[in-house]
Amino acid sequence: MLRGNLKADDFLVAESASMRAVLGAIAEFADGDAPVVICGEHGTGRELVARVLHNQGPRGRGRFVAVRPTFEDVPCASGDDACERARRALRSASGGTLLVKDVSDMSAPSQRTLKRAIRDRAPAKPETEQFDVQVVATADLDLEKAVDASIVSRELYELFRPRRIEVPPLRDRLDDLPVLFERWIKHYAAEIGRTRPTVASRAVARLAEYPWPGNVGELKSIARRLVVRVTRNKIEAGDVDEVLPVVASRVPLEDLAFEEMVKSKLAGLLKRIDGYPVHDLYEKVLARVERPLFDLVLAHTGGNQLKAAEILGLNRNTLRKKLAELGMPQQKKRAGREDRALDGD
Repeated sequence: MLRGNLKADDFLVAESASMRAVLGAIAEFADGDAPVVICGEHGTGRELVARVLHNQGPRGRGRFVAVRPTFEDVPCASGDDACERARRALRSASGGTLLVKDVSDMSAPSQRTLKRAIRDRAPAKPETEQFDVQVVATADLDLEKAVDASIVSRELYELFRPRRIEVPPLRDRLDDLPVLFERWIKHYAAEIGRTRPTVASRAVARLAEYPWPGNVGELKSIARRLVVRVTRNKIEAGDVDEVLPVVASRVPLEDLAFEEMVKSKLAGLLKRIDGYPVHDLYEKVLARVERPLFDLVLAHTGGNQLKAAEILGLNRNTLRKKLAELGMPQQKKRAGREDRALDGD
């Protein structure tokens, strides 16, 4: 979320094709009229997109009110129910934009209030309260699943569905990363009154290799930490390595050699157990490898342990003993006449 002294437009970087598409959608929907839903992972800048949408439309001089789905941050009298809190939020944004963050977490009564407010904007019954406000909501990418599960009202969803903006994760818009990082470095340097450090190209390359599970929100945090930690005039690759979390390789497992795949998995395991007393890692790893191996080979042989033992290079009794130790089913599937002929039994 941006503080009031920052301009949203300055931080919406669109060097990438995917973000240029977002800008196109903003221009299309910035008429201050029908509701808009902004979908994406947390940290991608969904609220930033909503603010730019507000600023570019005819309601730009009106209020931009961002509320949580519970409407707890709306001033209300004690005892007000969810419907009244939602109505107060709509009134507070009159003439401007109301952003409801994470619409999937709204209560059913609040959803009904919001649905009526959107649907009844045109003059209707005299006793119906009208709300002169554009409603914008943020949601995860699986909004449709929330609708199918009846978490989000289908009627409310249909009001938003025609005007949907999808904000890509940072890992899918790496062309934007250098500019985004430079802008946040400049911002945090100005906040603490120091000269803005430059950023080495190798440091940017390190940033591009990281998968960014926290998206732009995480990038901002990394920029702030580097501005505070690095007192030199240039941020180097080693500085980035010191603050980035250690993660597994981004290479897909299916593209790795078997030994490298096992090594990658074990590296993650060792990090997770660091600090815990473990004395039987060898047996645990072997059991984790043997179980899927036996499972697949037995499935391949139709449950025939004799053929499975032959493929595995084990004695049949040894295989049975291992299956018992692993708690795996022992019963052999009874072969039909054709299977017995093929097995040579």
